[in-house]
Amino acid sequence: MSQDFIILEGRDLNTLIDEGLKQLQKDRDQVKVEVIEKAKTLMGVSIKNYKIKISLNQSISEENLMNNEIELAEKLIELDKINSSIDNFFHISYRDDGVYLNIIDREIFRSNSRQVLEFIRKKRIEDVDISVIEEALNSKDKIEFKIAPKQEEVLLDAELNIDFSNDGLCAFITLVPPFGGKDLSIDAAFEKIYEHIKYGLNVNLVKKIINERNYNNRTLIAEGEKPIDGEDGYIKYLFPVKIDTTPRILEDGSVDFRNLDIIHNVRAGDILAELFMPTDEKQGITVHGHTIEGKKGKKIEFRYGKNVIVSEDGKKLIAEKDGQVSIQDNKVIVKEIYEVKGNIDNSTGNINFNGSIKIKGNVLTGFEVNVDGDVDIEGVVEGAKISSLGNILLKRGIQGYNKGRLISKGTIVARYIENSFLEADSDIISDAIMHSEVFSNGSIKVTGKKGLIVGGVCKAAIEIVAKTIGSTMATTTILEVGVDPNLRAKFETTKTKVEETESNIEKFDKSIVLFARLSKNGELTKEKEETLNKIIQARSILIRSLDSQKQELSYITKQIELLSRGRIKAENVIYPGVKIVIGNSTMFIRDEIKHCTLYRENNEIKIGPYEL
Repeated sequence: MSQDFIILEGRDLNTLIDEGLKQLQKDRDQVKVEVIEKAKTLMGVSIKNYKIKISLNQSISEENLMNNEIELAEKLIELDKINSSIDNFFHISYRDDGVYLNIIDREIFRSNSRQVLEFIRKKRIEDVDISVIEEALNSKDKIEFKIAPKQEEVLLDAELNIDFSNDGLCAFITLVPPFGGKDLSIDAAFEKIYEHIKYGLNVNLVKKIINERNYNNRTLIAEGEKPIDGEDGYIKYLFPVKIDTTPRILEDGSVDFRNLDIIHNVRAGDILAELFMPTDEKQGITVHGHTIEGKKGKKIEFRYGKNVIVSEDGKKLIAEKDGQVSIQDNKVIVKEIYEVKGNIDNSTGNINFNGSIKIKGNVLTGFEVNVDGDVDIEGVVEGAKISSLGNILLKRGIQGYNKGRLISKGTIVARYIENSFLEADSDIISDAIMHSEVFSNGSIKVTGKKGLIVGGVCKAAIEIVAKTIGSTMATTTILEVGVDPNLRAKFETTKTKVEETESNIEKFDKSIVLFARLSKNGELTKEKEETLNKIIQARSILIRSLDSQKQELSYITKQIELLSRGRIKAENVIYPGVKIVIGNSTMFIRDEIKHCTLYRENNEIKIGPYEL
């Protein structure tokens, strides 16, 4: 539908009107010009522009509504016709010279040929000429066909169709109308229903359907009971499965990176975990009266590995040796630690170890350390690669020379991080992150004496905390929390569908108002009345579709909101040049912001006071 009005601003009134007529592609007598705000000048200088609204004359607008929206209504009704009764698209008539097939709607007739043939079969029409049926299906113009010789019509009584859900928990009936025959009595309906349904029948609803002759509507009339499954067995671990790796801040403002207590030590004989058994299930019942067995609670078994044994009763895990307890590949293990007293260099080569490692020296450029447990390095990591299924602890830090990589399935702790790539499934903790790419599925915490993030990209699922972010030189620095691109794309697609449906409903509403005005003035012809009915029917179809779309959009929005609760906190200052992304919202820092918390609310990033 073309635009009904536009709003323009400018210095010269006549120029604005000419521009509006050009955009609307109308002549001056076809529009109405309304001056919303007059222009003002001060000492010959314009200080306020004209603001005008140019609208189509009502007759033009009404014509557009009545002509352009009808096409959409007819398309929607056409799609909905499939649920209509048979008489809407074909009719069988019995005459003195034979039985005739009359096509009312050819397009629906062709797409529902099986329904036509099934109806002919039910009517038990004898000596049907199949070639004529084929001609009817392929014909483009002819609408009446003699398909059989003269005969008496077989009158069809009303029918009651019963069907069931695949799990047998729901029963439905559809009352098929009679074709010249008798309506279905309540007694006959219940006689048929009781042959199949033994449990959960809504008797009053069935009576209502039969009494009110509610034809061609599939209705739920009986429900069984779902079985209740037993609760699965579970394991209670008696050691921290997730360890708090937040470092302790000392009195001088520095951070104690040496005593983080990230290793949970156990002694031989310590109980590590307890096993709890599953609970019993409860039976259900189908509408046929058959019992449904609930699922038994699943038994769970201990999974354990090195240096761990099971108690005699099978319900406890016990440490066999002193060491570090942890869960690795869903197995409880006690790890012994491998120690390297010097550097990782040519004297050692690359390290691959199935436990934890402690390195007293440095890890030099070009070398790799890959372990299944934790990594504890007292020296400096250069342009090396460290990979761990546990935690990585650098008591000094990493100067990666754009080659260094730290990959951890747990937490990474480093005094400083510079020109490196880091990725952790849990938190990343440091005193300074400079010109690096840092990705955390937990939080990024830079809260030491410097507490500096400058340059590069930092992304975290939960929050980013630092003292200073960016620099006085407006160094490009990107911080993101709560990001899921796939969910964001799905949100935009669904939102567009909702907006399009709402727009079409609004167009129909306008058309209905116009037709109501014609009716009031006695100008509603029979043709226009039919058009109005089509529009009302199409609007009803759109309303149903809109409800479904809004439910989906609400669900996606809630999921995004869960991702968008992240925080970015700066104890001291955030400098210009920093880009902030929280969920679907983006903010570019133009001026210094001090002692603040950035969070997302009402689809925009807001600035609040610093939160401890």
